[in-house]
Amino acid sequence: MRFREIVDSIAKACGWQVSTERTGALSIEVPTGSGRSQIVLITEDQDIAEQQIVRYWSVIGPADDIEFRKCLEENARLCYGAFALKDDQLVLMDTQLVQDADPMEVGAAIGNLAAYADRYERDLFGVDKY
Repeated sequence: MRFREIVDSIAKACGWQVSTERTGALSIEVPTGSGRSQIVLITEDQDIAEQQIVRYWSVIGPADDIEFRKCLEENARLCYGAFALKDDQLVLMDTQLVQDADPMEVGAAIGNLAAYADRYERDLFGVDKY
């Protein structure tokens, strides 16, 4: 099963909306409870050994005025993903080998990244923008 087929089947089973961005990234809107949702983006890449990977990320908010030391300390406690900077945005990001892509793990990665990113978006910025 191709990775996109895995994502589409998980999204259908979970009722998530999937679209393709202009950049080619997959965009998945994941409901996170209390009327909130979070967008998780997925792009393909290669690791240093030239193995195909996917990169998951979800925007939390603008990187301006963020205490990066606190983000790095929080990285040590996160079960899924890590804080990163992408295009001047604070994001949660995770990666996965495509060849090992298991539908249960892909679904867990998307769902957990969305839940954590939404929590930090709410706690740090008080909004539901991303």
